[in-house]
Amino acid sequence: MKTIAIIGSCDTKYREICYMRELIEAQGVKALVIDVATGPNPSKGYDISREEVAESAGVSWQDMESKSKGEKISFMTEAVAGYVEKIYQERKVDGIVSAGGLQNTVMATAAMQRLPIGVPKVMATTVASGRKTFESIVADKDIVTIPSICDFTGLNLVTRQIIANACAACVGMVKNAGKPLEKGKKIVVGVTLMGITNAGACAAVDELERLGIEAIGFHTTGVGGAIMEKMAEDGLINGILDLTTHEITQEYFKGGFSYGEDAKYRLVKGVQKKVPLVISVGGLDFIDFCVGEFPERMDERVYMMHNANTAHIKLLPDEAEITTQRFVDRVNKIDYPVKLLIPTDGMRHNTRKGEELYYPEVDEIILRKIKNITNPNVEIITIPGNLDTKEWGIQAAHHMIDELKERGIIGEEVSYK
Repeated sequence: MKTIAIIGSCDTKYREICYMRELIEAQGVKALVIDVATGPNPSKGYDISREEVAESAGVSWQDMESKSKGEKISFMTEAVAGYVEKIYQERKVDGIVSAGGLQNTVMATAAMQRLPIGVPKVMATTVASGRKTFESIVADKDIVTIPSICDFTGLNLVTRQIIANACAACVGMVKNAGKPLEKGKKIVVGVTLMGITNAGACAAVDELERLGIEAIGFHTTGVGGAIMEKMAEDGLINGILDLTTHEITQEYFKGGFSYGEDAKYRLVKGVQKKVPLVISVGGLDFIDFCVGEFPERMDERVYMMHNANTAHIKLLPDEAEITTQRFVDRVNKIDYPVKLLIPTDGMRHNTRKGEELYYPEVDEIILRKIKNITNPNVEIITIPGNLDTKEWGIQAAHHMIDELKERGIIGEEVSYK
């Protein structure tokens, strides 16, 4: 019988958890309730006690009782994540669901993040509303997040329906679809893109697919690039066509629409696994910020409104020096052969002469610093034109094919000529 783990605090959320068990088991799926309570009151209705969870992490719960609330939550977050990962590897669970506020969300999603992409994970949470980011909740995994509408203070007309929807979603996935990603026989290449490089990147995707390669597009707005890096690390991707490295620039500013903590993994995890790599400079020349959060010196800046809420802002020359050096530093650490593609007429759309983000001085700074890369493992290739064009993207795809051939991933029978 399929089994869904329910993670919750079986002291304060006992009623909600019992309701979740009833809903799941009524649909012919076994429920396994894991208690993560940290308060002083007794828990009930669980299958796995908090004591057992703590002991699985090598600590007696008695030793935790004198700790502060924050220390207990921090400990249980790691402990339950490790416990769930273990029982999943033992094939004792097929999915995971939870409902709660911030404390329960942090603990439950930490466990969900340990499971592979494709395994059903559903979180009904008070955190899924307002001006909050979901990076700490979802991270680089496929966690279905459902706004709770109201707080989980018992069962009422709202919480009953939200919990029912969350359980039904998880049961449906477990019964009919949910399984971890498995790489098939086809060669897989990850391609990074944004709206500003979409024409070039999609042309590259189409060309790779025409040549029998399975291409996956990753949206580099704070998390997409990091997910691609993780999939490469996990062996799900054979090659990376990293056309849009914008997240590395945005990382310097520690904010903006495309900022994400996991940008630190860009040009890192895939490189550590020595995945065949073709890099380019898409979006290295700009940052994106919402209205009301603009960076300083806007009176000096060239920018355009991407939509009613977000502006695309060209870097200033001094910023281009700094941010490009950060890109160069990562490229200089690569210790196996890769290709670096440079356009001659813009790193995104709207940057050619007469267009809104035309600022040749900034482009020249970026390209000059990149052309001075000293790493002998990096082959620098200039492709005429703007990166965000069909013709440019097709040529980039051909260089990816060449790289895969040189690394022995595909044979000479794959020909684009």
